[in-house]
Amino acid sequence: MARAASNRATESISLESAAGGFKPYVMQQIAKCLYSTKEMRERIAAHDLVGAQQAWLAARGGWESSEVITNEFFPDLDRKIDAWPDAQMGFHAIEAKLFGAHDVQVLPGAEELVNNLTEFEQQLRTTTLTGQGLLNGTAKLIYEIGENKAEGGESPFSGNSLAEIRDNVASIATAYERVFAPATKKKNAEIAKLFAADLRQMQALVSVPTLQELDQVRLRDVSESLVNDLAMVGQASGLKKPGLGN
Repeated sequence: MARAASNRATESISLESAAGGFKPYVMQQIAKCLYSTKEMRERIAAHDLVGAQQAWLAARGGWESSEVITNEFFPDLDRKIDAWPDAQMGFHAIEAKLFGAHDVQVLPGAEELVNNLTEFEQQLRTTTLTGQGLLNGTAKLIYEIGENKAEGGESPFSGNSLAEIRDNVASIATAYERVFAPATKKKNAEIAKLFAADLRQMQALVSVPTLQELDQVRLRDVSESLVNDLAMVGQASGLKKPGLGN
């Protein structure tokens, strides 16, 4: 019994170490997002609509690649930065102006977004990422892809929705491979195979050329399967079942 307890403690430490090792990946994505958001602010100040639009698109790649942690670890800042669908501030309020109205009169909103992303980056530097937190955040994102994002996309004005879903899926794959896969493959190879197979299905579904060609029904089904798979992944590592609410 003592040996079993020692093994569980060692496995827990290993998982938390892996979660901590995921942090540089997220820091890099947020740094890319913040850099492009500052460029967007400068292009808006210069009344350069095309330049501001391009910078907005570049910033979204970094943000969407970080969503496995944004809502779970920083819910208040997540709402300020990426409120959707009823956005009064953040990325999507700016998107509606730049791409919907073709209007660069949104400098205060851009300044506010830069400030919130700067605060996000600062808080992230001092935050410890945990295995349970990453399990929760990854499960939430998987569920959101199937239940919300598949229905028409998060960024309709810019036409960037499909690219954002792909960034989400890529970050899910990265979080799984870096944090959960080593232990899962060791403890329960069948669960690892099941998760990998369902993830490949999701990757294939979002590889279509246009959002209109995305099979929403199938994506929702695969999303639900992946959430269930991830719950088993967590259970194999001694974690609690991930919740899907805010």
